[in-house]
Parts: sequence; C-alpha cells; structure tokens
Amino acid sequence: MNASVGPHDGGPPRHGSVPGSAGALSRGWMMALIGGVVALLLIAVTGTITMLRDDPTARWAAEAAPPSPTPTLSPSPRPSPTPAEFDLAALEVPTIESVLPQMPRSKVATLDDLPGKAAVPKGDRTPVWVEPDVSTKPRLALAATQYEYDARWLVLRTRDDWVQVLLPYGRGALPSSDPGAVNGVAGWVQREAVRVEEEDRSIVVDLSDRAVVVNGDGGQVTVPAGVGAPSTPTPQGVSQVMTVAVASNTGLSLFLSAQSETLDTFAGVNYAATALHVGVGQGQEISNGCVRLTPDGFDAVKDFPAGVPVVVRA
Repeated sequence: MNASVGPHDGGPPRHGSVPGSAGALSRGWMMALIGGVVALLLIAVTGTITMLRDDPTARWAAEAAPPSPTPTLSPSPRPSPTPAEFDLAALEVPTIESVLPQMPRSKVATLDDLPGKAAVPKGDRTPVWVEPDVSTKPRLALAATQYEYDARWLVLRTRDDWVQVLLPYGRGALPSSDPGAVNGVAGWVQREAVRVEEEDRSIVVDLSDRAVVVNGDGGQVTVPAGVGAPSTPTPQGVSQVMTVAVASNTGLSLFLSAQSETLDTFAGVNYAATALHVGVGQGQEISNGCVRLTPDGFDAVKDFPAGVPVVVRA
C-alpha cells in the first residue's frame, strides 16, 4: 500500500522558497559595481597625475628658463708689499762723473714714444729705484738742484704709483768699455715724491740736415748747426736738458744728459758732456760731439728748463 505524500513533499519548490538567496545576490552585485567605480577613478586619477607630470608646457618652460648662476668666489686682495727700510741721507747722489751700470736704460727712441711730461721733485732728495718695488731698497737719490739749476726730469713712462724718469747725469758705462750703454740711464721714483706736469717743448737735432728744430712756447723755429765730426759724433737718441751753465771752453752752454759715446774724458775732466753752445762751423761735421749754433740760434734754446726732451737723429 503506497504511503501518502504531504503537500510540501516532492515537486518543484515554490518561488522564493530558498531562504536569504535574493539578499546575497544583490549585495554581491553592489560590491562589484563599487569596486569597478573605484578602479576607474584610480585609473583616471593616475592618468591625470601622469599628464600633469608630463605637461609639455611645463617641460618647455623648464627648458627655456636660464640656468641658475654658478656662485663665484671673489679673489682675496693681494697684500701690499712691506716697504724696505733705508736711510735717504746715506744714498748715493750721482754727479756728471758717475758711472751707474746697475740702473736700467731707457728704450725710448723718438718724441712719439714719450708721454709729454716732466717730473719736479717735492723734496731736497728723491729716492730712485731700479724697479718699481718698495719692498726693495732704492739705489740712489737725486738732488733738488743740478748744477745750480732747478731739478726737473723727463718722464719716460708711468706705472700705477710710479714714474720712470731719465736721470739728468751719470753714464751706464764708459765709452771705452761699452759705447752702447753710455746714455739713456733711467730710474723709478714714487709718484707721491714728485709733481708731474705737462711738457710739450722739445729740441730736435737733425744730423743729416745739420740743423736744430726748436719747438718752444713761441712756436717752431729751425736754426743751422755744426755737429760732431765722424770720429766724435754727436750721440743719437733721446736725452734732456740738464742745466744751463758757463763752461771754460764754450761759454754759456745748454748741457744735455747725454755724453760722448767715443770719449771717456774731455778737456781734463772725467766726463765728456754734450752741449749746445755758440760756435763756428754751422752746416759742418766739425765738433767733438757738441752742437754749435749761431748766437740767434742759441737764443732760441737757452731759456729752456731742465727736463725738456732733446732728440738727436740721423
């Protein structure tokens, strides 16, 4: 005999008959949807950051911007040299008889090489250096007068606080030992020890024309001259007026800083100075090295002060 079956036994279950299945499905879809949205947001944010980082405008601006300046270090100031101590009164004061081989020689050859200046000493003695360097001792001193004439020295060149001047007298060597080193002896003085002033006057001795061109306050004048004989030529180059004095054999004479380059001595003295003076023989090679002028010619130069440049050229 078959057993009886109740109303819920067998057969397909009714809709919704499984307890809790619908709620679980809804929550799963919701979580998946939220996860997808979050992933999309992360991708969008990451892409935006990447684009901002790789912004070409920012890149171009960075490339166009000038580089940052490299800091530079200022050089330390050079310490001032310590001046050497010396006794000014004990320094040698050269004379027309002096030989000064230790002093430098001028390289000036023409008027154009000169700065057009002269230096006037401020004191009774002016120390003179071989080189413009106070850490060394000066080699000699120049007096404020040179044979009863106010001292004034031709300026050869300047350097910072220094002035190189042509010495008014003293030879670099005797003609018998080194004729080429006789004239052009120079030295350095401190600028503070002198007053530098303009000097545009000059005397030019032209050996070929046997004439003297005088550039003075009243303009230019050319006068005839007698010059040195071939065996005792007038020394060429740049010298300066040293003094105007009376000589025993030539009378009133304008002495130069240059001396003979062939004679060690002359007329019984230990020097052979070159001078401009009145004499005969204009237009001739006739003298022992001096330049002979007519009285009118000598009048054109006799009032020149010391330090006026004198150029003797062939």
